[in-house]
Amino acid sequence: MNWIARSLVAFSLLCFAQGVWAQKGYDIKVKLKDYKNDTCILGYRLGDKTYVKDTAIGRNDQGYFEFKKDTLLEKGVYLILTKPTNSYFEFLVPSDEEQKLTIETNDEGGNWVKNLKIKGSEDNTAFVDYLHFLSKQAEKNRDMQTRLQALQKELDEMQGQGPKKAKLQAEKEELEQKMKTLNGEVTAYQEKMIKERPNYLSTKLILASRQPEVPESIAGDRTQAYYYFKKHYWDDFDFGDMRLIRTPVFQQKLDFYCDKLTVQDPDSVNASVDFILGNIIKAGDKDMYQFAAAHLLNRYANSKVICMDNVYYHIGSKYYCGAEKPEWVDQEQLEKICENVEDLRYSLCGEKAQDIKLTNIKTGLPVSLYGLKKRFVAVYFWDPSCGNCSKNSKKLVPVYEKWKDKGFEIYGICSKNIDDVDACKKKIKELGMNWINTSDKAYPLALTKKLYNVKVNPFVYLLDQEKNILYKRLDPEQIDQILTRAAEEDAKEKG
Repeated sequence: MNWIARSLVAFSLLCFAQGVWAQKGYDIKVKLKDYKNDTCILGYRLGDKTYVKDTAIGRNDQGYFEFKKDTLLEKGVYLILTKPTNSYFEFLVPSDEEQKLTIETNDEGGNWVKNLKIKGSEDNTAFVDYLHFLSKQAEKNRDMQTRLQALQKELDEMQGQGPKKAKLQAEKEELEQKMKTLNGEVTAYQEKMIKERPNYLSTKLILASRQPEVPESIAGDRTQAYYYFKKHYWDDFDFGDMRLIRTPVFQQKLDFYCDKLTVQDPDSVNASVDFILGNIIKAGDKDMYQFAAAHLLNRYANSKVICMDNVYYHIGSKYYCGAEKPEWVDQEQLEKICENVEDLRYSLCGEKAQDIKLTNIKTGLPVSLYGLKKRFVAVYFWDPSCGNCSKNSKKLVPVYEKWKDKGFEIYGICSKNIDDVDACKKKIKELGMNWINTSDKAYPLALTKKLYNVKVNPFVYLLDQEKNILYKRLDPEQIDQILTRAAEEDAKEKG
């Protein structure tokens, strides 16, 4: 994606708000020429969510929709939303002093920006000028792209060489150079804004949206290019400007860094989380820290990726439940977070699993998990009345039969009390669950579930020979794939 496209994408996403309450309040007048509806909405986004801040019904005597209250808007990027099509345009609330604005525009086929004018804010003037500039550059770029595609098609269809082909090739090269020049003009415009107006919100948005340019000397080496890009990804981002959390840009940038620029294992993600939150703590902005810490905690609390609850545990224990408690979280919610963190303590991937010694349903004798001397052991929690458990067990049986003589065992734990295991025995016989199946009295079972943080059935842990937790929440197909991969690696080593 070239500079023009990247810039347009970035600014089509800007819309958001929240911040500091103060004295005089906001007064935003909006005139929409030829707009027939009697309702106009003032909105904002928090991350990837959109919210309504205010609604104006009807116009004043001068034909303006007016949004006015005696409280200040929280600084960020706002939008004016029109009905019934929900088309919108954006503007800035860059400071407490620039909250009395007059906005005028008209709709040209869904484009409200083309004729947009904003009075009462130099930052908004710079913002609108930049949007107009990008729009003109994009129009030139589209025309050149269309001509370039036509030229390329004509060149591809021509046979041999000749004056006509040479002429077309020269025109193509000239167009490509003009397109590079367009990109250069966008970059130059941005650099001028950065130099002349470094503290404008419009400038901060440009900087936050920029991505590092990999030097040509290493561009051909994917590994070096990746490390360079990741190292410089946050170079232009101001971790101390709380206005930036009130646009989608920060959340998108943060998620991209954690998802695409970070190896997806818990230790690597934890390091990326610490890098981001550490920079925010250094910058000293409490609002940005609150937004980032809360977003990351919730993100990894809901992650479906195997073992990524390690990241939730890391964030919770270090940034929520440590010596310094977050002041923005109420006591009840904080206690719940810390309770969840404590529940995870003994069940994290990479940690040694807790030993358990439950009663073998078949023999009536105690069987220790640590006593199983197998290369891989699956700890399988199940319930005889659970439909998903039955489906899972049916799929697990052939996997067990395939690998049971090749260093694999299953330590099954039926949820029924040992004094009432007839349902367990019936299901074991019905499905051919010929691995080790255990149960016990209520307390040992409850303690085992707590140690392994099991709140739903079925639930599977896969342990190595030393009983370290390799994976959890696996399905039978994933277990088979892991065991197959291990066997292939063994075969290569024996070679």
